[in-house]
Amino acid sequence: MGNGFYRFTSVVLLVCFACFLLFVRWFFDTGRSGFLLGKPSPRTYFAIAPMGYIDEEKTQLLRSKVEDTIAGVFVKDSSAVRGMKSRLEALEQGDLQMAMIPAALKDLLAQLSERKKTIVLRSTFKIGQELLSEGDWTRGVAAPTAELIWEKIEALDLPMAENNLIYQLLEEILKPAVRLDKDLTQSLRKDFTAGLKPVEQFIKVGDVIVEKGNVITPQLARILLSQGYLQQRFPWKILILSLLLIFCWPFWVYLPDLASGSRRSFDLNEVFVACIVGGYWFAEYISSLLGARGVAIVVLTGWIYLVLPFIPAFQVVFGASIIASVLTAAFSTSEILLVASMGLVAAVTGRFFFRDVHSRSHLWRQLVVAGFFPVLGGMVVRWGMAMNLSWQVFLYACLGEAFWGVVVIAFLPVWENFFDIMSPLRLMELSYPTQPLLKKLQIEAPGTYHHSLMVGTLAEAAADRLGMNTYLIRAGAYYHDVGKLRRPHFFVENQMEGENVHDELTPSLSALVIIAHVREGLEIAQEYHLPAKLRQFIAEHHGTTCLAYFHRKSIALGETLPREQFCYPGPRPSCRETGLLMLADSVEAAVRADRKNITGIQDLEKVISGVVEAKVSEGQLDDVDFTMKELATIREALVYALQSMYHGRKVKEIKEEPSSEEEETTSKKQEE
Repeated sequence: MGNGFYRFTSVVLLVCFACFLLFVRWFFDTGRSGFLLGKPSPRTYFAIAPMGYIDEEKTQLLRSKVEDTIAGVFVKDSSAVRGMKSRLEALEQGDLQMAMIPAALKDLLAQLSERKKTIVLRSTFKIGQELLSEGDWTRGVAAPTAELIWEKIEALDLPMAENNLIYQLLEEILKPAVRLDKDLTQSLRKDFTAGLKPVEQFIKVGDVIVEKGNVITPQLARILLSQGYLQQRFPWKILILSLLLIFCWPFWVYLPDLASGSRRSFDLNEVFVACIVGGYWFAEYISSLLGARGVAIVVLTGWIYLVLPFIPAFQVVFGASIIASVLTAAFSTSEILLVASMGLVAAVTGRFFFRDVHSRSHLWRQLVVAGFFPVLGGMVVRWGMAMNLSWQVFLYACLGEAFWGVVVIAFLPVWENFFDIMSPLRLMELSYPTQPLLKKLQIEAPGTYHHSLMVGTLAEAAADRLGMNTYLIRAGAYYHDVGKLRRPHFFVENQMEGENVHDELTPSLSALVIIAHVREGLEIAQEYHLPAKLRQFIAEHHGTTCLAYFHRKSIALGETLPREQFCYPGPRPSCRETGLLMLADSVEAAVRADRKNITGIQDLEKVISGVVEAKVSEGQLDDVDFTMKELATIREALVYALQSMYHGRKVKEIKEEPSSEEEETTSKKQEE
């Protein structure tokens, strides 16, 4: 199964973790105590973070009051004046029907004599014409005043009965010369309300948003959601947003490699990463319930930085904290900013605290110190966002990150064994001489054990200069030759002086026994449950190198066996660590075999350069991305580490040629 399958599996796991976390949160918290729009509040809600908002309800109430102050817009009606003139003219002619006189007034006019009727009608016409000609009142919203009408009626000196009738006729005909313009009224109301500033409200931390039993209005619902409270219905929007972020997860984690176009130079167990990210999300939810939001980032930082380099670890920690902020803080902007900011601080500072962890107690101290920085960053965010900031909050945060540090140490062995993860602590424990397999190697194959220690020292020196994982290199060197435990006396470093069992064996059989130590080493590693990464050192430390000495010896004896029968089955080194171990292993064997001829630094450099050039020319390092500069660094590191062994020896003036027996021993040691 390729990387694509594991990447897909990790995304599926993250989706499951997110769905399960939201369901747990909804079922145990919001599903029972969450609010519903239009229903009474199940509890009293307090502000978690400060916020300002537009009070739409009060703003709408203010606008309604302003609109009520505008009764209406009246405009001059020129047709009304013409209508009044027409009615007066019809009245003067005695056409009561055209004058639109009410029936009650018609009855009163009918009771008058013809002469009095004519006087009343003409008087009404005359006064009406005078009022219309003056025209001031036609520009207002009211009819002519009663005082003005009576003033003109009394000037006629008629009986009171006729005066009353004239007044009633004029009051009926002379109406205000204006009309209500509804469109203009509505437009004016809009102009007035548009100029009003919305009513702004500000909520401080701890303020009551809504008391228990009060109806949840749309505005209150929006405030509660922005504070991070959830409704009783399942939070589908949060789930959808979280899923979108999770689907972008692979792109985010591998973004640096995609941007640089380089091949990934580290091992990333995507399923392991998905599991610890999911565990961190649940830890963050628990922290939020206990009032220590954000401090659970220590969990993820500790687990990730122990097994990954800085760049991928940064991507994982920061990306996971952003998704955690959405899952646990809902749509509360301040809470999302708090959790994401603490994740960013932890991602940046994590690389400085987990480089050289040498014990579990040291790891816990580093976790406490590393956790202090995101806590401090969280306090700064709280201060900047005017959130709840007190010594109790700081104390809870410090206690929380100390507690999560203990959780990291407690669960680390679980991750190491279940996912076969190689943390520095596990590598150190595997490198202890008290390990059962190493003790067995010390007792049954002491020469091989000493050789493994020397190889580990050489490889570690070079790895340190290249910035590689020295813990992994050292552990791989200690176990790379455990296959020699099956037949230790077949290997020269375990033989007594003058004894060599290969003198009595055919070359092909000798080669078969020597080559078999790789396969047998893998079997022993499986028996002792060594991690897969260490088994890779066992399988690849010889690559496809051929035992040239035994092949030449076979030819000399007249055998016609193929050269491949004298070669290791491989595979060749597939990573920088196993490639470096191959070089250190071959160099140690070559220097030890040729120690009689090494009289100075030049001889040492010559042997080491010869080994490195041979491995390169044979193509053993074709699958390893060592540059020429790095190979030069490796040679320098190996020379520096080995020269202390020979610094007391003087250079011979005349170099003696090695005997044939010495040549044979040297060749066999390099090959074995």
